[in-house]
Amino acid sequence: MPTLIIARHAKAENPADYGNDMDRPLELIGRQASTKLGQELAAAGYVPTLAFVSPSLRTQQTWKLMASAFGEVDTRVEDDLYETDVEGLVDVARTSGDAEVVVMVGHEPTSSASTAFLAGSGSDTASLKNIALGLNTGCAAVLEYDGDWADLGSSSARLVKVISGRDV
Repeated sequence: MPTLIIARHAKAENPADYGNDMDRPLELIGRQASTKLGQELAAAGYVPTLAFVSPSLRTQQTWKLMASAFGEVDTRVEDDLYETDVEGLVDVARTSGDAEVVVMVGHEPTSSASTAFLAGSGSDTASLKNIALGLNTGCAAVLEYDGDWADLGSSSARLVKVISGRDV
């Protein structure tokens, strides 16, 4: 069954300290949370074979640390995941081909908005409440989907859980 993991980058340095938002690195706690998030996903049986990652430094660092918990993953830096909207994220997900488990590492508010957009009948109520005010840094929403990636759309998936790497 196709599974989409929408992950938000972990805790990054203060934007005021960096002239360019793309260049903000992770804080130490964010690096620890990224590693733990990968471990938690792997322990839950969610091992991606394809990753789409925003080009920002903080998302690249989050993915690199998460990926240490997985084997080889086809990783694609996707410019369209930086400053995108729900439609943009879903359009990228639709290009997943025959991958069974796909992870997308991006930003708010698109991560939680996309999760809410995709979550349909059979979604876990507690997880829906968890993302209602936004997907926290260092967390991932796990959606299961019965169909071809090209047909992914509104309410077409089930939000089964939100996994956190934050309690480090």
